[in-house]
Amino acid sequence: MKLMTGLLGVLIVFLSSAMPPRVVHGYVFRFENVLGTSLELKVRTVSRGESSKAESAVMREISRLSAILSGYDSGSEFSRWRRTSDEPVRVSPELYEVLSLFDQWRERTGGALDASAEAVTRRWKAAAAQNRLPTDSELAAAVAEVREVHWKLDPLNHTATHIGRAPLMLNSFAKSYIIRRAADAGMAAGNIDGIVVNIGGDIVVAGSQPEDVLISNPVSDAENEMPMDRVRVRGRAVATSGNYRRGELILGRWYSHIVDPRTGQPAGSVLSATVVAPSATDAGALATVFNVLSTDESIQLAAGMPGIDYLIITKDGRRVESAGWRGWSLPAPGRPRPGRRMITSC
Repeated sequence: MKLMTGLLGVLIVFLSSAMPPRVVHGYVFRFENVLGTSLELKVRTVSRGESSKAESAVMREISRLSAILSGYDSGSEFSRWRRTSDEPVRVSPELYEVLSLFDQWRERTGGALDASAEAVTRRWKAAAAQNRLPTDSELAAAVAEVREVHWKLDPLNHTATHIGRAPLMLNSFAKSYIIRRAADAGMAAGNIDGIVVNIGGDIVVAGSQPEDVLISNPVSDAENEMPMDRVRVRGRAVATSGNYRRGELILGRWYSHIVDPRTGQPAGSVLSATVVAPSATDAGALATVFNVLSTDESIQLAAGMPGIDYLIITKDGRRVESAGWRGWSLPAPGRPRPGRRMITSC
């Protein structure tokens, strides 16, 4: 996550194909360098003025939450808290909630999702810079840091005490958390029928209008290749994570940027995982952890969470789908029209 810089907006207006009793139009805003990637915002409302209110509310909320949760901005609340040690600090409700969610996911996944996975990631990046693999002792030291207690939360006083020495990042689902809150802010800004917030392929669809989401093929060489699948969602979040476009090339072999914090090894058995969920943070967390767990473990984890559907593509090309996936899926799409966006790995 990076604080927004150099925003450039492009506004496109299109007339709704399905006219309700009042005339509703669709407005599309596009920005670059939002949380380190691109943003596409779609607003369905009665006028350009109403759409601008929603757009302003969305961008304000993204900026506000980035200033709280960013691990790249040294002045963010999270970064300032991260520099404290063994000191109870009263934190914002948003930071407290995200830290609490990480505790829940760490327990739910047996440590497969952990904010301190950054300790492992840094060992791999440092070794890659020297074109070598991390040593067993380097990875063992990183895993030992991951296993430490990282913080203690006090719900009565609403404080968080930073404990331990492991580097921490909130990347696993903080972006999804921000997108959900931004969509809510946009919906509350005025006379809004629906909003779609898409930041780097993590998407929240709010309101009455469904949205078609194109899912890229992880074995394609280019992002503009024909999509692998298409889903139509309404009132849901969609997130995809995979190892096919980000990682490290070491001694001629590709290693995923997604690591298993329990073992110190990069994820390798899954190419991509797409999740449709009622909760944006659930979608973001599951899309990441499905790359780490075995497919059997992923199926079992999702089975205990109502409303979760997914498509997992394994390294050997298998499609692992939830029972409800086809309920969202549309007939195989053709080549996307210009301006349509495919989900890419986050």
